[in-house]
Amino acid sequence: MLKLAARLAWRDWRGGELQLLLVALLLAITSLTSISLFTTQVQQAMVAEGATLLAADLRLNGSAKIEPEWQQLAKERNLQQAQVHRFQGMLFHEMQMQLASIKAVSDQYPLKGSLQVSDIAFGEAATAERGPKPGELWLDSRLLASLEAEVGDQVDVGEATFTLTKVLVSEPDQNGGFAGFAPRAMIHLNDLAATNAVQTGSRINRSWLLTGSSQDLQDLRQTVTPLLYKAQSWRTPDEANNRLGDTLDRAEQFLLLAGSLTVILAGVALVLSARRYSLRQAKHVALLKCLGLRPQQLRWLYLTQMLLLALAALLLSLPFAWLLYSGLLAILADYISAPEGIPLQPFVLGGVTGLLCLLAFVMPPMLGLAKVAPAQALRQAVARSAQPISHLLIGFVAILGLVYWHSRSLLITLGLVVAIGGLLALLWALSRGILWITARLRQYLGQAGKLGIANLHRRRRQNSMQMMIFALALMLLFSLLGVRNFLLSDWQQRLQTGIPNVFMLNIFGEQREELDKFVIDNEINSDGLNFYPMTRGRIVYPDPEMLNAMAQGQPGPSADRERNLTWSEELPADNEIVAGAWWSPEDTDLQVSVELDYATRYNWQVGDYLIYNVAGIEHKATITNLRTVEWTGLQPNFFLVFSKPLTDIYSTTYLASMYVAPEQRPQLSNLLRAQPTISMIDVDQILKQVQKVVTQLSMAIESILLLILIAGVLVLVASVQASRDERMHESAILRALGASKTLIQKMLLIEYITMGIIAGLLASAGAEILLGVLQTRLFDLPLQWHWELWVMAPLSGALLIGFAGWWFNRRVMQAPPLRTLRQI
Repeated sequence: MLKLAARLAWRDWRGGELQLLLVALLLAITSLTSISLFTTQVQQAMVAEGATLLAADLRLNGSAKIEPEWQQLAKERNLQQAQVHRFQGMLFHEMQMQLASIKAVSDQYPLKGSLQVSDIAFGEAATAERGPKPGELWLDSRLLASLEAEVGDQVDVGEATFTLTKVLVSEPDQNGGFAGFAPRAMIHLNDLAATNAVQTGSRINRSWLLTGSSQDLQDLRQTVTPLLYKAQSWRTPDEANNRLGDTLDRAEQFLLLAGSLTVILAGVALVLSARRYSLRQAKHVALLKCLGLRPQQLRWLYLTQMLLLALAALLLSLPFAWLLYSGLLAILADYISAPEGIPLQPFVLGGVTGLLCLLAFVMPPMLGLAKVAPAQALRQAVARSAQPISHLLIGFVAILGLVYWHSRSLLITLGLVVAIGGLLALLWALSRGILWITARLRQYLGQAGKLGIANLHRRRRQNSMQMMIFALALMLLFSLLGVRNFLLSDWQQRLQTGIPNVFMLNIFGEQREELDKFVIDNEINSDGLNFYPMTRGRIVYPDPEMLNAMAQGQPGPSADRERNLTWSEELPADNEIVAGAWWSPEDTDLQVSVELDYATRYNWQVGDYLIYNVAGIEHKATITNLRTVEWTGLQPNFFLVFSKPLTDIYSTTYLASMYVAPEQRPQLSNLLRAQPTISMIDVDQILKQVQKVVTQLSMAIESILLLILIAGVLVLVASVQASRDERMHESAILRALGASKTLIQKMLLIEYITMGIIAGLLASAGAEILLGVLQTRLFDLPLQWHWELWVMAPLSGALLIGFAGWWFNRRVMQAPPLRTLRQI
């Protein structure tokens, strides 16, 4: 049976019967295998990123000392180790002094990641693998400006004198949040005792950094944990504040869903190809039955034949999947390192996907061949009806299973299937409507145009399906292109033209005028600065524990934490009132405006009152309005804005932000020298990294959407192949009636180009609507018309569908009419 199946498969391959089946199966396996390889590497990258943020694979934090016995246990397990001690200390340079957060590090620090340093304040960063040597001191740019120091100067830390050798730009384990932006200094751990800055009772945080094999780390953790002092705790990479991990995780889910959609479209192509192949095999089945093969033997014959096809597709998919995976890896090479080994699971996943596609989409019509009576097949009376309900049900269940398997979410699975089903139904209805319109316009066309539109209308059910599937693929592709080229370019333009990249804290009232004058005189900001009064307060009423219980499971800050509070007579820019009204200057009672999502989290309404404790004084305020906030603009914003000051003018500090162009950044040193008490936060590098990550992820996603487009083309080719026999008969009749090859060629081109234009117009409309929703709802941008879509999508559809239709119908124009008519 195996030998016969192989011979029949080879015969059908040479006859071109199995090629489309192989390509569709190859696409399904390749897409899922490459995406699974990529997402596996993404998961490893997320763990590696977490280790980088810890500067180790395992980290012990606390104020207690690291016992020598513990270090010996780590050494016995061949683990690399380092220590980091953090404390507050005074730095002195000539007549200047400054309080700073000082980090004393051992020789091996950092175990993971690298340090970024420079030779001048606010200069270009370079990589350093290890920290300062004994006797050396590294300071961040703000400390250099505050101390009026330069690289090469002598700076005192406590009672020890150090040589300033580098400007510290960033560390892998730098704390997040505002506390992490305190002025920073770094020395060698061996110099800590000489500073005499840490005495009994001093506040100090000691960290023990470890890296090595997972088994050895776990063994050491289990051994040392019972010996830990109070307030000492372990941290692992998956517990680190992985900002990049969230972005990569969302991209991973999107890629898996895109891969699932590719498999769905490839499955449609498989169904159409298998249907045509089974119909063309009817005569062979009849002959085999006449030769004595039983139905059970026929089923095993075709099952073996399809399994051989799946094996060929699996083997061919290996290099293609690896090539696609390597391309995705190259796009994100800055964030995802090359793998140390080749994981086996993605290839198993691809093989199982291919087998599932084979069993669900190909085998039902193939196994149905065994039921065909020989006389019926020899008379060419095999029913060319729609797929049986059982076959459609098997395919639908397989699609649900595939999407759920890859998304790992029942909600996403049902949502995707319902959304695609609804969208396809809408596109199908629109395509039928457009076909009806074109049928009314054909009277104004030439002979070839009339014939082409007539063909388009005569196969309207089949053509509507082709157009809606291809429109869906084009819509997804151009929607992402729109997000990248239109929305992200707008955001990038805003980054270049005014989004703040420098924040200033601890500004006192008398410093505001001097800061305004500085930024205006140095042409940093011609309009001056906007200053926001700020203080810290903790809620007293309603009870914070009750609020935390109410918001349990919801994302957001804890209610019992101190919050930044401000006050203003005017509604802040980029804020919009959605409930209640803003107060007037004449109001005497203390009022508060609450950000909408923050109020919704705790079920606060207009008219409720809150009590906040600020510096030991309780303030009772009534909620008079709720407002939305534009968080993406990076302007200073607050959850709570009060109507009156909560502190006196002498203890009030202010917050300000500004955009500093690259050529103006050297002025920041002069600003800090003039105002040494101000704390400055520079987020320029963070903004650039976010911009780069988003751009590269969009490129990776676009490459996957190209697979969706290829799958759409496969569906088109399968549809063309399914109707090719009928078209050959029509062509033969037309040529027998005197039509030329040129007329038939024009007729086919007009039919397919019109189909492509219609699919492109549908894709343009869908992409425009989707981009509009993203602009107004997600990106909070003004609605913008993307006229480029209405040119690119129809043109792309016309070229792709027109070329595919012409290329795969060449035999229709070349076949001799007499031979074709004899086969009818």
